Amino acid sequence: MRWRVAVSTFAAATLLLCVPRTDAAEWQFKPFVGAEYGADTTYAIVPASSLHPHFTFGGNGTWLGEIFGLEGDFGHTHAVFNSPDAPFVADSGVTTLTGNVVVAMPRRLAEYTLRPYIVGGAGMMHIRLDDTPGIIQLRRNLQAMDLGGGVTGFLTRRVGVSWDVRYFRSIDRTVENGVSFTSEHLSFWRASMALAIRL
Repeated sequence: MRWRVAVSTFAAATLLLCVPRTDAAEWQFKPFVGAEYGADTTYAIVPASSLHPHFTFGGNGTWLGEIFGLEGDFGHTHAVFNSPDAPFVADSGVTTLTGNVVVAMPRRLAEYTLRPYIVGGAGMMHIRLDDTPGIIQLRRNLQAMDLGGGVTGFLTRRVGVSWDVRYFRSIDRTVENGVSFTSEHLSFWRASMALAIRL
């Protein structure tokens, strides 16, 4: 009987430590710029040699408690398939919109230093691709997932900076003959730096 009481007490104490307190919760908004790199795709019009790094931008909003939080993330990369190695690509872009779970170092331990976190979730990836002859006009909304992490440090009570690296990949299993000879796929990494604003 005593061991059951001890286990119950330990479990309750652990839950109290892990569940974010209302007064410790905060909103963070992070507009970012960065680079998309390490891309891989099955679209036949895009040679592997053309998948160079490209400028990306976006922003995310996070509700973060003592340890756990929720985040909405938006990112856009223009000309993601454009390069001298892909002369038949006239215009292209990829936009991601994901909802994520955030697990961060406890706030009380990172009050005056960098606060690392990991993040992961799922959402949508919109792919746009136009070829030079004007024959292919690809518009796809694919299910996608993302996983990554970063650190945030505040220079003042309200303003700081954040560095973040994430991996994105489509998770649909659709097939488009003539455009992708296997299941349509796009994956890439995103490295970014953001202005962190604590609301």
